[in-house]
Amino acid sequence: MEKKRNIVEWAMHYRQIVILVTCCLVAFGIYSLPQMQKNEFPDFTIRQGMVIAVAPGNTVNEMVEQVTKPLEDYIFSYKEVKKEKTFSTTRDGIVFVQVELNDELNNKDEFWSKFKHGVATFKSQLPPNVLAIQVMDDFGDTSALLITMESKDKTYRELSDYMDKLKNRLRRISSVGRLTVSGERAEQISIYLDPERLSHYGLNEQLIAGQLFAKGFVTTGGRIQTPQYVLPVHVEKTFNTLYDVQQQIVYSDPSGNVVRLQDVARVVKEYPHADSYIKNNGTKCILLSVEMKKGKNIVQMGNDIDRVLEEFKTELPSEVNMFRITDQAQVVGDSVNAFLRELVIAIVAVVIVVMLLLPLRVALVAASTIPVTIFISLGLFYAFGIELNTVTLAALIVTLGMIVDNSIVIIDSYLEKIGEGMSRWHASIFSATHFFKSIFSATLAISITFFPFLIVIPGMIHDFLLSFPWSITLILGISLLVAMLLVPFMQFWFIRKPIPSHKKGFSFMEFLQTYYNKLLDKCFAHPYVTLLGGIASVLVGIFLMGKLPQKLMPVADRNQFAVEIYLPTGSAVEKTAWAADTMEHVFRKDPRVTSVTSFIGCSSPRFHTAYAPQLGGTNYAQLIVNTKGNKETVELLDEYAPRYTDAFPDVRVRFKQISFSQAVYPIELRLSGENLDSLKTVAGKYLSMLRQMPEIRLAQTNFSEPQTSAKVVLKEDEASRLGIQNVQLESTLAMRYGDGIKVASVWEGDYDIPVTLKSERADCAGFSDLENELIPVLGGTQVPLRQVAEVVPSVKDGQLVRRNGIYTITVMADVRRDVNVTALTSVIKEKVAAIPLPDKVTLAYGGDDEQDNENLPPIMAALAIAAFIIFFILLAHFKRISIALLIFASMTLCVFGTAVGVLIQGVDFGMTCTLGIISLMGIIVRNGIIMIDYAEELRETEKLCVRDAIYHSARRRMRPIFLTSAAASMGVIPMILGKSGLWMPMGTVICYGTLITMLFLLTVLPVAYLVIFRGSSRRRAQLEALEKA
Repeated sequence: MEKKRNIVEWAMHYRQIVILVTCCLVAFGIYSLPQMQKNEFPDFTIRQGMVIAVAPGNTVNEMVEQVTKPLEDYIFSYKEVKKEKTFSTTRDGIVFVQVELNDELNNKDEFWSKFKHGVATFKSQLPPNVLAIQVMDDFGDTSALLITMESKDKTYRELSDYMDKLKNRLRRISSVGRLTVSGERAEQISIYLDPERLSHYGLNEQLIAGQLFAKGFVTTGGRIQTPQYVLPVHVEKTFNTLYDVQQQIVYSDPSGNVVRLQDVARVVKEYPHADSYIKNNGTKCILLSVEMKKGKNIVQMGNDIDRVLEEFKTELPSEVNMFRITDQAQVVGDSVNAFLRELVIAIVAVVIVVMLLLPLRVALVAASTIPVTIFISLGLFYAFGIELNTVTLAALIVTLGMIVDNSIVIIDSYLEKIGEGMSRWHASIFSATHFFKSIFSATLAISITFFPFLIVIPGMIHDFLLSFPWSITLILGISLLVAMLLVPFMQFWFIRKPIPSHKKGFSFMEFLQTYYNKLLDKCFAHPYVTLLGGIASVLVGIFLMGKLPQKLMPVADRNQFAVEIYLPTGSAVEKTAWAADTMEHVFRKDPRVTSVTSFIGCSSPRFHTAYAPQLGGTNYAQLIVNTKGNKETVELLDEYAPRYTDAFPDVRVRFKQISFSQAVYPIELRLSGENLDSLKTVAGKYLSMLRQMPEIRLAQTNFSEPQTSAKVVLKEDEASRLGIQNVQLESTLAMRYGDGIKVASVWEGDYDIPVTLKSERADCAGFSDLENELIPVLGGTQVPLRQVAEVVPSVKDGQLVRRNGIYTITVMADVRRDVNVTALTSVIKEKVAAIPLPDKVTLAYGGDDEQDNENLPPIMAALAIAAFIIFFILLAHFKRISIALLIFASMTLCVFGTAVGVLIQGVDFGMTCTLGIISLMGIIVRNGIIMIDYAEELRETEKLCVRDAIYHSARRRMRPIFLTSAAASMGVIPMILGKSGLWMPMGTVICYGTLITMLFLLTVLPVAYLVIFRGSSRRRAQLEALEKA
């Protein structure tokens, strides 16, 4: 009976099948590349929402007691809410609660719909003057595209009409999700009453308001019903045009004389004074935010939208322009293309390295496995629904060196065997079968080590890294299969004869081998010096690692940045606009800037996942500045931030580079307690301390400056004698000093124009006008307000913030652009420790420090688990604890290379660096396995002593180890040259790490093996004798 063919023999025998399947899979990979879903980053779930409650007329303190506290208690009754991250901001008459959900929550839509129902029922428990509670669960949705529509001559209403047409076009694109328009302003018909004329006819505002309200009210007129038919009755509306409102009769005497509304008031159609609006390059505009449905291809959507916009532009009048402020589709397209370009360069680089170091035919066989593996991987990505984003592309680049590696080891062994005179067919099968176990263990070690990240790390980083381990495992698995099934036949076919040992001319590998042999002899002559050198490098490496600049989440490479402008609470929108316009002019003069969009009194929609919109208000403005490219962005920020941060009195101008860190400010000190006064005292001390530090910019607290207000206190006896009630007084004052009171509506088609009673003095009155305001009393006369009430100025908090249900003052600050935040935070912590805290006040750190503390321990835990897993794989492979420990210990050799690389390149040590370190650990383990395996084999079969075995093994295995390391480090060079804030650190770690570690591995590991196992051959022989006896 013939012996069973093993898998390698089978593949050689049925080579047509193997080649056919490979070709099909490669073809599928090439087909799927343009089809794949592309994205810049994996989908994050932003687990945030906003609850807003409005109760006009309440002061800040009343709001907190009557609305905020019960609302917080209710929100905290949900177990999905992350209490310590949920905070409320209370201002006059309005409260915003930002709700953050637990990281474990994956189905957030289900939670929000349950929560909205709950809040709707809960509203009945709040005081009756709470007009509305709104839950915004789309607070975390990022818009893919922001399009402005602007015009110097068209009105807002005309722009809105064009925008509606555009929205109807865009809705037809299947991948377009929600469309929202902001910055629109509605017309209104304003009735400015003239108090003197009114009193001349003996009328007052209340009478007129009542009359207009009764006229403008719309209800059903009933129906006429007979046994034969039913006729509905419609009463024609009185107000259909501006003219109708002006002609409204407000008084008629018995002899038939009438007073019309236009006789006692100025009735005009106008755009009311706006508290917020948007401008693009100085022209008024409205803004459309386009979101994408989940799981669609954003690049494809971008192309569809481009087509619609091009077509739509031809139909717009010439004076209406459309402009894209942020275009996620283009960003994704660019970043994926740049990465694909890097991938191609990397492949070429690796192929060139292999070509230079190996004879041509050998190199071709080894290099051909790269495109084959990569295309098959892409096909499988497409089949398994893994999208193409920078994370999966990084996985492809990182594994390049490892892909070549499998085939190099096998080909190297094949050449050795045919050199010894074995037949090509058998040599081919032997080399693949023989190395299967080593390659399999090494591949397993590298693949498995990335998975602990998924188990341990919560939240945003988890979503970010989700596809990395799967991609790496897929690619390496395919590479293993290619090496086992395809390479044996290819080497059999292409490599006919062994490499002659002494070629004429110069061979780089020969040259290396000679020098390496000399070095190895020196190391063997001084084993303890070599070992000490290795240990010293690890210690120096650990010391340097502590010194590295850390920054967990890097900044994003974007051709835009944001500028936030804050004025004191209670500033008028005109004053805010002045500051924003000044900044806008500065930027528009600069040739590197392509456009500036200003959001005055409001905030832009969320256009980048980690950049949350701020709360608007008349004292806030935000600019989005688009530049020609990422380089220009950095130049502009470096140049303008120091110059304009404190350029205007009382205005804080904050330059915000778009980053992946979710911290709003890099430095936040949070003081919590129930006693507001003691909180304010400590906050004041912290502020003055921060303001004295030169590295700090814009230190402030989130309890804004106290706000002055006018307090009207009724003199009860006098008021009741004249018959004045609170409700009358409030409505009279609201009509004269507010946006007016809506009394009716005029409809033009589907356009609703509210009719509003206002006073001429509403926007330009002073404090004394209020005291002299005439209030109608019983009997139709009027008295000044000061006769029935006291008007006193009062000072109160502008806004109060509560976090996790307790008052929390946050002292926050930005940092100069060239300062490392992590280092500065530790300096601040020392200074803060010197300031004593009063009792019942606790201090917590927010900002980047909080982000790091949430993410660093899990990352370290993931590293530890990864190391643990590697140890067990080694143990399973060698079945000897001593060898497993030796290779395990040699993993620490990567520390020195990593630290040196990061310092030389001057990058920040971030999240992706840890991925680089894990890849390094994998490469070290695989090289260690290859070297020690051979030594063990020599001791078994050739019965060599320990010294000879490891000496031969190191000399023989230098070539494959050098080739692997060279290929791995060349592969990531484009990543370093790409200068991406996210991936450059990882490339640096892998490039420098592999090269420097290779040197230690080839010298320290053999010597360590020698020192540890000297004399173990005899012990092994004794054990074997015992077992056989």
